Amino acid sequence: MQDLQIALEAGQPEKAYADLQKNSPKKADIPFLFELGLVAHYANHFPESNAAFDQAGDIAEDRYTKSVSKEAVSLVTSDQMRPYPGTRYERLLGHYYRAINYVYLNQLDGALVECRRATALINYFKGEDDKYDFFGAGFLAHLSGMLFEATGEWNDAYISYKQAAEYYQNASEKTGVEMPVDIGHSLVGLARKLGFADDLERYQEQYGKFSPRPENTGELILFYESGYVPSKSEEALTFPILKKDDVEDDKFVPTLMGRQGRVYKDIELEYLLRVAIPTIDSRRPRFSGIEVVVGDMKTRGMLVEDVENIAIETFKAQRTGILLRTLVRAVGKYLLYRKANKENEALGLLVNLAGAVTEQADTRSWQTLPNQIFMVRMPLPAGTHTLNLSFLDANGRVGGRDSVPDIKIYPNRITFWNHRTYF
Repeated sequence: MQDLQIALEAGQPEKAYADLQKNSPKKADIPFLFELGLVAHYANHFPESNAAFDQAGDIAEDRYTKSVSKEAVSLVTSDQMRPYPGTRYERLLGHYYRAINYVYLNQLDGALVECRRATALINYFKGEDDKYDFFGAGFLAHLSGMLFEATGEWNDAYISYKQAAEYYQNASEKTGVEMPVDIGHSLVGLARKLGFADDLERYQEQYGKFSPRPENTGELILFYESGYVPSKSEEALTFPILKKDDVEDDKFVPTLMGRQGRVYKDIELEYLLRVAIPTIDSRRPRFSGIEVVVGDMKTRGMLVEDVENIAIETFKAQRTGILLRTLVRAVGKYLLYRKANKENEALGLLVNLAGAVTEQADTRSWQTLPNQIFMVRMPLPAGTHTLNLSFLDANGRVGGRDSVPDIKIYPNRITFWNHRTYF
């Protein structure tokens, strides 16, 4: 991953893609396929990118139902033995990149298929979990609305924008991302276009009145992807087993979980149980905003997806289950050690060592994802333009600049573009 990131940061996505292909495992798994798909996207290998994402999606779908045999093995060895299905937000972001790939291939029908697949996946998550967090759902519904709008599918666009408004609001408390204001603008415009008088009145009261875009004017929608999502690392924890404990009691592990960080006298201690679990910490990039200037027009980007917050909140929700599995496994290994140690101290030492060696935290994730995604929507006259990009720090000051030449804007059409920085 370090070599991969060095190549990306040096502006060499083709080298990064070649290196990934060269080091491809015989049986590619989901994390590798996610990395391959994204790096291929940045290297402009759009069909290859979609192929990698499709393969990852197929494996994830198969794995979403638990594999009992693998679950059983993980309770003896480590969580790394559990099939990795990808997180919900990772799977949704796979559809984002697939849709953008199709846009660049000028295959908008393919992009719309990805929108519908993402919608079906969100509906599946909603049906499966009545406490679904909607992480990433607002952004994908928002993207779907824009793509349906770009292809003149007004009803589907209208439905998608309504869903995006709902999903953003459902997730905003944990993600920190409010509903982007352009969704309200789009709902007003589409209600007017579709002749939904009651909805138009209601949305105008809620979001204000907006004039339609002038004829023969196009629109730029730019997604700015900044930094890296924080990766998981391994954290070592110690839990005291006391001489008075009945380790074989079914209620012992929940009791043990409550002892994290507590100190006991040596005379009370039977054993110090050491375990490894994943952890994740904030890794904000230097740039956390964008301003786009085209001629005398200037627009600042709005935050539409905070992948870091989503990753951290997703892990927080999983941590208790991870710790519980880890302690069940560790207590089982301790019982094997204690039995072996009674028979032979050397055998007990080997069993204890084997338990420590096989215990590793599961730190798998999609590591090249951006930390945050911002969006710029700006009307532009038809023609070919140069985008002058200013990257902003947390205080809104310009920390870097770049330009993108030869962006074509067509009358009454939407042009999509995405841009990535890594710092």
